Amino acid sequence: MSLPRLRIKKREQQRLRDGHLWVYSNEVETQVTPLKAISGNLVHLEDYRGQFIATASFNAQSLICARIVSLDEVSVLDQAFFRQKIQAALALRDTIFQQPYYRLVFGEGDFLPGIVIDRFNEILVAQISTQAIEHAKPELVAALQEIFGQDCKILFKNDGKGRHIEQLPEYTEHVGAPFNDIELIENGVQFKAPVDGQKTGWFFDHRDGRQWLNACVKGKSVLDVFSYIGGWGIQAAKHGASTVTCVDASQKAIDQIGINAQLNGLNNVQTICADAFDYLKTQDNTTYDVIVLDPPALIQKRRDFEQGRQAYFVLNEHALKRINEGGIFISASCSLHMTSDELLKIVQQVARRQNKQVQLIHQARPAADHPRLLSMPEADYLKCFMFKVTSI
Repeated sequence: MSLPRLRIKKREQQRLRDGHLWVYSNEVETQVTPLKAISGNLVHLEDYRGQFIATASFNAQSLICARIVSLDEVSVLDQAFFRQKIQAALALRDTIFQQPYYRLVFGEGDFLPGIVIDRFNEILVAQISTQAIEHAKPELVAALQEIFGQDCKILFKNDGKGRHIEQLPEYTEHVGAPFNDIELIENGVQFKAPVDGQKTGWFFDHRDGRQWLNACVKGKSVLDVFSYIGGWGIQAAKHGASTVTCVDASQKAIDQIGINAQLNGLNNVQTICADAFDYLKTQDNTTYDVIVLDPPALIQKRRDFEQGRQAYFVLNEHALKRINEGGIFISASCSLHMTSDELLKIVQQVARRQNKQVQLIHQARPAADHPRLLSMPEADYLKCFMFKVTSI
């Protein structure tokens, strides 16, 4: 079966030759291959001479109208296609991680745009964000069952913002026996996470940052803001923090922190259900030796940058006011449009407004289960900086 052809403008094709996986709609030679004339969700990309470049998923309604899924001229995403990609991803994780808790598939980083899969031992939680992968979901399931066994449990938690762009409905679907929560171990600490929580239920991308902090918290007071279910705070408590305070706006997340504290035999964790902005602005004079500021993405689109930057500024400013002399401040951002340089600039600005100095002592990045392609700097979304704060 032949696929529709999508011709790339001459001046735009080199980026694809250099390893980038995205095609923007304004890079298509629409006079030769009109976007609206293409049916289906897979295309063969071609250069200005009509020579094949790659196979890509396709959506005429999206700014990123094509995402390369193979450099081969394939016509269907079948079970063998997914098996090869997932086995390659699994081999990388098995080389690095001793326990089966990690991001198994990281979209473009594993050459599978449109799919993210987190592994929690025998449970797999997946999120699909393109029409092509959604259409091939039965083949994806077959490949996962072939690799992990017919009895493996799969949850499709298809509620990401990418599905709106691709005009896909939101839904949750169990394959195999249904379950209400997932269990995992990270940095030697046990957790339970609800399947109806954020994203896939857990954020593996901060694993290395948490591990770094765990070595620094013995005997220290810790404030974990935007704590979700306690990824930072519970681990800090388990690794010797004197007290840990977790703040989150979701009562369900706060309740889960209590469950995770009990799971690890901890009695030094307190929780506050409150909006993080409101809590940090209160007149409460409590200060801490360590503060973790790990908000959700506050800049969803480039046009929202100024408003989002102000939100980051306010959060960092009020958090920094609560740091004890010589304390550790962790400031993170998962907003693609918030660059590392801009976040560092914000922290420096709020520090000088308070006559404080910040020493950058560490920068944490996602581990090997979030591989990044050098050809795609856009995928380097996570920023996580550790500072020592002084008044000198």
